[in-house]
Amino acid sequence: MSDELARVKGIGPITAERFAKAGITTVEEIVSARPRELAQIKGIGITSAQNLIQNAQELLNAEKGIEEVLDSIKDEFIETCPKCGGEMKERHIILGPNNRVSVNQCSVCRFYLPK
Repeated sequence: MSDELARVKGIGPITAERFAKAGITTVEEIVSARPRELAQIKGIGITSAQNLIQNAQELLNAEKGIEEVLDSIKDEFIETCPKCGGEMKERHIILGPNNRVSVNQCSVCRFYLPK
């Protein structure tokens, strides 16, 4: 079974196996497929195919939105400390004689986030 396809609403283990046998293994492939192509798979009609394409598109849109939010949070953490709101600056922390790590460190509370 393809765990990738099972993320789409309306696709269970059996349908995921049927999609995989038909050569469809990603959500993107479902989105780019035509309803008639998907309707050739056993157990999928035109209406079901249209719904699955729509559900796959909604999943990709939701994931893109989540990714954008996480990227903006990450960008904020680069500039502002999540703990106290102080300014974050790039620093290098020495962990050993030959081991340094690059971090963003708060100029106020010294909280740091590895890069």
